[in-house]
Amino acid sequence: MRITMNHFAPFYFRRVLLHEYFMSLLFLQILVRLAFNAYFGKWFVLYVIVLGVYWFLIYYGQRTLAPVANRIRLLWNVIMMNFAFTSIKEIIPIWGMDPADGMLASIDRMLVGGDLSLLLQKWYSAPLTEVMSIGYLSFLVALFTTFIVYGFWASLDKLALFCAGIFTLYGIGITGYTLIPGEGPFVHFATSYTKELTGYFFTGWNAEIVKAGSAKYDVFPSLHVGVGLFLLMFYYAHNRRVFYLYLVPFVFIVLSTLYLRYHYFIDLVVGAFFSVFSYHIAKALYKKEIEGMGRYDLHYRI
Repeated sequence: MRITMNHFAPFYFRRVLLHEYFMSLLFLQILVRLAFNAYFGKWFVLYVIVLGVYWFLIYYGQRTLAPVANRIRLLWNVIMMNFAFTSIKEIIPIWGMDPADGMLASIDRMLVGGDLSLLLQKWYSAPLTEVMSIGYLSFLVALFTTFIVYGFWASLDKLALFCAGIFTLYGIGITGYTLIPGEGPFVHFATSYTKELTGYFFTGWNAEIVKAGSAKYDVFPSLHVGVGLFLLMFYYAHNRRVFYLYLVPFVFIVLSTLYLRYHYFIDLVVGAFFSVFSYHIAKALYKKEIEGMGRYDLHYRI
């Protein structure tokens, strides 16, 4: 019986993929630092379990090249990312680290002369705050819609390329949270603001979502900007209609991080830098893989 390529995942799934190095290193450095702090409680055990499942999925996907198994292997990164992100607010205190907001604010003073959220107060209004809140929320809509659509309907080639870039970025970004934890201007400059952020329905909804889902120390780098920019670049390459639909929300995603007092300017710069780095290194590596398989044509162009 002749078995066609459709029965198997692409042969580069025999290797450890780009983002799997970055996500594994993220988890390993957290585990090592927990061990150095003599902490072997809940978070240590959970990190071992989640990382162990990850490595099993990698091993099984490599051995079988089964398309479904490798799709699960790729999508497990969503679990990894959310788990690591939500754990940061409890892990930073275990390490006894102080927030680095003073340092981040001093960098902003050198770069732009002060904190931009303070300078933006003269533009505050309830309607504008509502628009910015909608913009900030649109990031989650774009991100999880893309995960769902690509996760279940995209080819393994496209999904692998997407995961290679975005989870390399998440691996770097969440590592940044563990090394330079910051709470954000809305905490650091709380007593310096002269105007309150008031809006309407979406302003309140956004505030509740941020309060419930924040990692508390998730400032440097800005993954709202980094991941948002990555999606923009990926849409431009793979779905030009979605790119144009997403372009305006992306502008408001960037502006809202400052307007709503969530990020320092340096967070945005570094987030954008790592976004471009992750996108292009993933693109270069997967172009090489596909060319090596003799399948690099217009259908697979990346």
